[in-house]
Order: sequence, then structure tokens, then C-alpha cells
Amino acid sequence: MKTIFDFRAFLNFLGRNKLYTAINIFGFSISLMFVILLVTYTRQEYAVDQFHSNKERIFRLCDETDACFAPLIGRDLKARYPEIETYVRLFETDEVATTGERHLKAKILLSDPDFFRMFSFRLAEGDTAQVLRSKNGALLSESFARNLFPEGDYLDKTVTIKGESVPVTGILRPFGNSQFVTPDVMLSFEEWAPLVYGWDGVLKRGYASASFPLYLMLKPHADLSAKMPDMLSHLKTYYWPYKDDHARELTIIPLTEVYLSNPLYASEQIRIGSKTLINTFFSVAMLILLFAVINYINLSTAQSESRAREMAVRRLLGCSRKALFTRLIVESVLLCILSLLIALLLAGIAEPIFNRILQTHISVSNLFSASNLGIGVVAIILLGLLTGVIPASVITRARPIDVVRGSFRHKTKMVYNKILIGFQYLITIVLLGCTLTMSRQIDMMLHADLGFDTANKLYLSIQNMNGYQASGLKNRLLQIAGVENISRVRGVPMFANNNSSGVWHNKPIHLEIFEGDSTYVGLMGFRKIQDNRNFAQNAIWLNRTAMRELELPDNASYCEYLKSPIAGVIYDFLYQDLTHHPQPCVIKPLPEKEWCWAFVIQLTDEYSITTLQKIKQAYNEYTGGMPIDYKTFDDVMHQQYAAQQRMSDILFGFTLVAILISALGILAMATYFIRQRSMEIAVRKVFGSTNREVLQRLVLHFVRYVLAAFVIAVPVIWYLMHDWLSQYVLRIPLSWTIFALAGLTALAIAVATVFGQSWRAANSNPVDAIKR
Repeated sequence: MKTIFDFRAFLNFLGRNKLYTAINIFGFSISLMFVILLVTYTRQEYAVDQFHSNKERIFRLCDETDACFAPLIGRDLKARYPEIETYVRLFETDEVATTGERHLKAKILLSDPDFFRMFSFRLAEGDTAQVLRSKNGALLSESFARNLFPEGDYLDKTVTIKGESVPVTGILRPFGNSQFVTPDVMLSFEEWAPLVYGWDGVLKRGYASASFPLYLMLKPHADLSAKMPDMLSHLKTYYWPYKDDHARELTIIPLTEVYLSNPLYASEQIRIGSKTLINTFFSVAMLILLFAVINYINLSTAQSESRAREMAVRRLLGCSRKALFTRLIVESVLLCILSLLIALLLAGIAEPIFNRILQTHISVSNLFSASNLGIGVVAIILLGLLTGVIPASVITRARPIDVVRGSFRHKTKMVYNKILIGFQYLITIVLLGCTLTMSRQIDMMLHADLGFDTANKLYLSIQNMNGYQASGLKNRLLQIAGVENISRVRGVPMFANNNSSGVWHNKPIHLEIFEGDSTYVGLMGFRKIQDNRNFAQNAIWLNRTAMRELELPDNASYCEYLKSPIAGVIYDFLYQDLTHHPQPCVIKPLPEKEWCWAFVIQLTDEYSITTLQKIKQAYNEYTGGMPIDYKTFDDVMHQQYAAQQRMSDILFGFTLVAILISALGILAMATYFIRQRSMEIAVRKVFGSTNREVLQRLVLHFVRYVLAAFVIAVPVIWYLMHDWLSQYVLRIPLSWTIFALAGLTALAIAVATVFGQSWRAANSNPVDAIKR
């Protein structure tokens, strides 16, 4: 009965203090919701590719900047090093898959047949031991097969790719939590590489193109690390990137570490995560949880006077201090459990939003396992201990006589609370400063001058057309009102380009190659430094960095390295995102009627819906219903900085929660502080202090905590954001306005939070305080 009475007493206390209860439970629930979502996300990110049975034996071969090699390197290494059991080469591309009158764009993945021997992926239909061994066999994903053959019976069907009719020999199950994205279609690397790569010599001259990810599977208990120096030396003898000193390092990365390795290894079919992003989100979630703990401590301390009276009565009735301390800790644990249950419900509701922002597929339900529930119980008990120990110590150490006299509240100095409130506002200002900096940088990147004109341009992919077909489509599109001009291209900044490596004057040269017709330079709006007026058919344009790397004078008219006359020189332009510095670039002429990758279409206005519909209609009519693939430059720019935008959005959400919890914390502190100072306020008013003077004194008392937090926050913001901004070629300055706006926002929130209570205290009748 005593336990039931104690529990009821706690419920009665919560009922009498509804604001205290609501703030505590709200703060805890929101914080735990973020923790649940981000713990689930973090666990999933660190578990990528952990399900493969051979994971300890699989490695990806990499150099210092890339993880792609020539198609015959795997064969050579397997023959030379007995530790290697097998290898898998990959290549990804986009093609159109056709059956009857149905045409669908497909993500194609070429692979060696040992793909299913190396990795633990499974087929919904088909035999993994037989697939990918000939040209006459295609694997389709379940979703793509349903779209292509809605009538079912997939293994009885045939699909046409690149003009080749291929029987469906298997259906892929989704790859799950892997670095590999489930492709629409999988084909044999050996049989299909020359056709989809667009070069018959890709395998015959198997060392020329370094475009293929290479995975090695070692024999059981084998160790290849000791052979890496020898492997490097061996490749230097015949493989051009190492022979010509374009690559200098060679390493193998375990399969389970590839996902969180170099972001340069990413592609459309291979995902690469960000360890920095994961750890940042998790750290901020822990800070939000810490905020909730601080709030609980502050709120509980603010209620310490009423709780102390209750505890004093219990002490007088014979209850020990130890028993009271334990009771308060149990109350804290119960409050945490209630908050956790609400947080789980909120996490389930917020899960779709979280998945959309981070472009992931977490499921909170995955946490409901026996081991996770055990960890959760231990964690919530520890959280209850952490939150309850300080309030319990403050309340139970009070002597009953002090509580009866009313001197207890004057003896409570709230040192811990002041430090904790200062810490809350320190983190809040840091989050505000970081969010402002990121938002300004992202906005600048989306509107940065890249060295060419991106306005009102479309990139239309036409890779499946020959030169005559492309010319016919170009003439057709030029008849559309709203289409100003069209350039035939093989390589466009922000989309794709070729590259060429070699040696010039005993040093390695790496050039980025862009090809376009006679309208290309003008249509793209490249800034000209020098125009030689050279209209030779093979005349090239070079950027400043290429001129410098090739050691050419400013007035050069011929490039000996490329054996071409120089049409002119242009300013450096950024052909990748702003984390990459300008590289040596060459713009080569693309002759009429020659095969091209794409069109760059200059529109007369800003992406008119009518014009886009007419382009789509003309393309479909010309190609017999083939799916159109076009993008705007704005779309690509937003895709390039999608990760940064997601990080900024999540940080903004955390900042709002931090602001809210900080405001609740300082509200609790203001409540307790004003209660403590009620007699002092009354005395000051009796001796002549005006309401305004009392109000200023009360508000300034809390402002000083924010000012102290601001002083510490400024160097923290500068350090964090200076490091973050350093990765970008173009970046905003860390202006004083960022720090000022972050500090003023926090100050305004603090003042607005405490102003109401301070105003009521300043305008109260001093007689009432003296009576109490």
C-alpha cells in the first residue's frame, strides 16, 4: 500500500504542476524522438554490406583518388597473386529496354558471373550459378520486370537492349542495405562491355580505359596486404596511370569499409556515405538529449520548494533521506519511460519525413529486438539516474526546519543550473551560427558564377543515335518556338566529359576533354581571354590552366602536345562541383554528322512548360516513343549540393528544437529565480525602486548568461565553419553578421522568454511578497 500511495503522490504532484509536467515530457519526448531516428540511421549506415557471408575476404582496389581500373587488371592480378580467388569488374550505364511497344529507361549494370559467388545477393527467380555467363541472358529487378512485363511470367520473356534481343534468365531481389544500388538490368561484363561502352577495343586493348570498379575476393585466411608494394611495382611496369605517374598509390579497402570511404568512389550504382555527416547528426542528437536532461534538472530544481515541503513532512514522519532520494530517482525513471513511449510514437510518425530529407530507408520497427530492448531498458534507467540525481540531492538535503521557516529557497544557490543554462545557450548559438553559415554557402553555390552561362539551358541525352539521326532530330527541334539554338556535344560541364592523360616535357599531363560543334563555345557562354580567329577545322580552345600546364605562351597559336591549332583561350571554368579546383580543359571541335552524346538546347525563356512539352512530343515522335532524358543545369546544381542541403535542413531542425528547449530551460530558471528574489524585489520597491528598474535588473540577470555563452560560441563557430568552408573553391567569408545574428537571435529568445515573468514580478504588490 505504501508503494501505491507513493505512486499516487507522484501522479498528484504532476497533476498539480501541469506546466512542469508538460514541459518535461515534451522536451524529453522530442529529444528521444531525434535520438531514436538517428540511432536507427547510424546503425543502418554502419551496417552497410555487413550481411555478406564472404565480407571478410572481399576488397575494392583503389588508388589515391579513384577506384576504377582497366578491364584486364583483375585477370593479371589473379594470375600473379595466388591469394586472389576471384575478381569482379563492374560497369554502369543508362540504356533503353524495349519490349513490343513499351520503352523504358534502364539502369544497366555489367558484371562478371562471379558477382553472386562473391556477394550474398539472391535471385527471386533463376539460378545464380548460371547467370551472367553469356550474352544471351539478362537479369531484371523485380520492380523493373513488373513495369516492363505487367502480365508476369518474366522468365518466358525477351527484352531488347542496344538492338540485341536478350532472354530474361533471372529476377533480382532488392540488394538491401548495400553500397550497391539495385540495377534495373544486369548483363554479362565480358559479352556486353564493348557494345554498351561504345568501343570495340575496350577489351581487346584492355589497358587503355581505366573506367571499371574492381573487387577482389581472397582465398580463406589469405592476406594480400604484404603483397601491395610488389603489386604497385608490378603495375608501374606496364599500366599507364602508374607508369606515367598519374597514380602513385595502391591500396585495398575492405568491403565493409568502402561505403564510408572516399566520396570520389561514388557513382550511380555504387553509393558512398559520409562518416562526417553520420557522426555530426548523431552528435547533435546527443546534444539535444543533453538539453532535455538539463531542462529536467532545471525544472525539477525550480519545483524544489514544493517538493521539499512534501519531503520534509515525510522526514518528520520517519522516512529516511536515503529512501526519499531513491523515491525521487524512481520518479525520474518513470518520467523517462513515459517520455520514451511517446517518443517511439512520434518517431514512427516522423519516419517518412526523416527518410525523405535524408533520402534513406530506415525503419524504427527494426529496433524492436530482444537485444535492443535490453539496451533500451538499461539506457533509460541510466538516463533516469542522470536526470534525477541533482534534483534529488538538492531536495533531500534540505532540513525540515529550513523548509518550515521558508529559508530553504534562499539557501539554494542554483550554481549547477546557471552553468547548465549557459551551456544550453552556448550550443544554441553555435547551432544558429553553423546553420546560418551553411545556408549562405549553399545559396552562394547555387548562384555562383561557374565560368559559363547556365541560364535557360537543357541537356538532352541522345546516346543511342548515330550522327545522321542526331542531325535530323536537331533540325526537328529547331523548328519549335521557344528553342533558340542547339549544340551537338560530347562533354558538357556539370554533366560528363572525356579525359586524356599523357606525358609532356617529362611530367604527367591530365586534360579534361569537351567536344562540341561550331556553336558550342558561344552557346555555353565561356568567357574568352583571347580569340585567335582561327577557323581551322581542328582548332581547339584551351583554358588558362591548360595553357599553363602545357607551358604555352599567352599568344600561342599552335599546341604541339595535341597537334592542333589554337582557336583561342578561355577563362577557367568549374566543370564539377565547388569542391574541385579548375583543371586543364580542352574544347575540341565536333564535326557535323559525327556521333554525339547529347544536345545542349538554349531556350528563349525560362523553361516554359509549353516548350518542354513540344520538345518531348517531337522527341517521342522522332524516336518512335523512346523515353526522353533531359535535365536543366539548375537541376544538376541542386543534385550536386543535395547532401549539403540535407545536412543544413537537419541542422536547422535541430536548431529549432534546441531553441525551444533552451527557452523552456531559461523559463524554468526564471521561475525559480524570481521566487527566490521575491522578498528582495519587494524591499527594493519599498525603498523607491521603480517597476522599470526592477524589470531591467531581472532581465539583465538572465541576459548575462547569454552574453557569456556568446563570447565562448564565437571562436567555436569560427573553428567549425572555417574547417567546413575550406573544402570549397568558392566560399563565403565568415562575416561578423553571422555571429551577430546568431547572438542576437539567442538574446531575443531569452529576453522574450523571461520578460513575462519578470514584468509580473516587477509590477507585483510588495505587500504580497512580505506577507508570504
